[in-house]
Amino acid sequence: MLLLGLLAVAPPAVGQTSPRAIAEIADISGLATSPDGAWVVYRIERPSTVTNSIDVDWYIVRADGAQPPRALGRTGTAMWDDAGTVLPGEAQWAPDSRSIVVRALVDGCVGLWESKIDGSGFHKIVVSDGDIEAFAILPDGVVVAREGPPRAAIARAEEDERERGILADGHVDLASPLYRGSLVNGRPSTQRFTEDWFERRPLLSNVPRTVRAYELESGTVRAATEAEAASLDAAPEAPLSARTSGVLQANNVCLDPSLCGDDELRLSAQASLPDGSTVFTLRDRSYRQSIYRLPAGQTDLRLLIASPGLLSGGRDDRTPCATTPMALICVEASPSVPPRLVRIGLNGQQTIIHTPNHFPDSDGLLAETIVWQVGGSRASGVLIRPKIPGRLPLFITYYRCPGFVRGGLGDEYPLHALAAHGIASLCINVQPHGDTVGERYEIGLETIKAAISDLDRRELVDPARVGMGGLSFGSEVTMWTASHSQILKAAAISSVHVTPSYYWFNARPGRENFARNLERYWKLGPPDQDIARWKQMSSSADITAISAPILMQLPENEMRQSIELVSKLATAHMGELHVFPLAPHIKVEPRQKLAVYERNLDWFRFWLKGEVDPDPSKAAQYRRWLKIGRQENSASTERTQRSVSAISSKR
Repeated sequence: MLLLGLLAVAPPAVGQTSPRAIAEIADISGLATSPDGAWVVYRIERPSTVTNSIDVDWYIVRADGAQPPRALGRTGTAMWDDAGTVLPGEAQWAPDSRSIVVRALVDGCVGLWESKIDGSGFHKIVVSDGDIEAFAILPDGVVVAREGPPRAAIARAEEDERERGILADGHVDLASPLYRGSLVNGRPSTQRFTEDWFERRPLLSNVPRTVRAYELESGTVRAATEAEAASLDAAPEAPLSARTSGVLQANNVCLDPSLCGDDELRLSAQASLPDGSTVFTLRDRSYRQSIYRLPAGQTDLRLLIASPGLLSGGRDDRTPCATTPMALICVEASPSVPPRLVRIGLNGQQTIIHTPNHFPDSDGLLAETIVWQVGGSRASGVLIRPKIPGRLPLFITYYRCPGFVRGGLGDEYPLHALAAHGIASLCINVQPHGDTVGERYEIGLETIKAAISDLDRRELVDPARVGMGGLSFGSEVTMWTASHSQILKAAAISSVHVTPSYYWFNARPGRENFARNLERYWKLGPPDQDIARWKQMSSSADITAISAPILMQLPENEMRQSIELVSKLATAHMGELHVFPLAPHIKVEPRQKLAVYERNLDWFRFWLKGEVDPDPSKAAQYRRWLKIGRQENSASTERTQRSVSAISSKR
């Protein structure tokens, strides 16, 4: 029993510390203020690993904070875009402030649903053969909606392609399953490239849309007029006025992110108050936001409130809070506080409205923003660690770390769960420098080295036990670190990498924008012509330079584009691959999230601490991992002996 006690730790305390709890963290979005300023509605998105869906519920609260929020009802499940980002809630108010209309995915159909503010429940007002793509409520109460092609027509087009053969032009992603290889509004669907990098759209996305007007009082449905249809056009983002720009710059606010200094605040969002004043949400490089008020006709910003994290309208730090005549309603999230809804009075007083998440074990884990020097610049990140003395193994992820950091960009790595199991976790905010991607890789590596050195100096971590993982650009920096240094003991990646196979999957007629972008940002030409540059930049060019075992958990289409890297790592016994069918760039299905979290947790416990999960169903996993890696030193031998003992136990 003593031996087994060395191999596993006790279950973490209640809170956001288990993979399942992290996968099921609720988010808040869709904040909308009633025309009379008395009410705010909002949506809570609750992932469920039981149903494998993200359930959505709408709530309403008085702007004066006099009453607790009231549930309006559930409207199906969340939708996400082609990259895997959950789409925020969409609600619009009736002109009389007595009801709202929301766009919702219910039973496989995207339609419009209405609810009175009394909480009597939602009822459908528009559910048609095609999905509703956009809607607006006009001042006279008429609802205008744009409808996409019939779902049955899309299915027929997909089937027709399958039967007749698919022309492999520049719109076809040859790395994806060509027939219904993605999830769109809950349905396995076929997607095609647009002209914008890797953006995708379903079939028939270019056919004319139907726009109708719905007169709810009379029940009349008719074709929308040209003026009514124009209400659906997104208003272009208005540039800052010369006066506003001058006021912000006079208050030391940086307006060009590429030129901002370490100590300068950046503009995240702005909104107008009914009294004519303006509120500005500003943030520092560490994504700590503060809200300032600019009274009408004045030039001095007045601090309303400062936060150690986000104060916004949702997960996106660029979404403004909801404004009312008497207060702001915001989503608050910080390194130690998962998303919750708060009311901020115009005197700066904050009140908690709704807490949909349990708080992490505040006595067991410490989550804080830290800063350190990298050359002449200052870097920042969020460090999560158990409150225990001594040096800990360290896990690093690199990209963006706003709000409550559950797994880095894309939520791929269970940072709180790692910390609960004795592995300090550091999410590093990308350094905004470098003209080319290669330069940004090097800056990332130097930032990582400096972070490890700083934490080593503070006697918080063991620099001999460092792991790293990332998604998208963070995944690329992870591989660059693994192949250009010896600081990693283990690594994990979750995205496609720049290799010759990636190039040839995409550099085809009709995809000229891909080749142009690779030349512009990576300085890469065709692999058979630009041989030296590809040898320098490709993560698959020299596998012998990699000493850290690599866990790969990739969407199916990104796996195929990375086949050279995947095969070389597998052949060298330096990596293991897990593929996720139908997954977009950011994995979004709750069960896929949970599987990724659990495997990443097991992987880094195994390589950084020599620990195994005694669950018998995982025995085969550890037998595979024992065969991975180059090092045969005493530490790895000890880990092997201990791991085999745990696997062979009768527990």
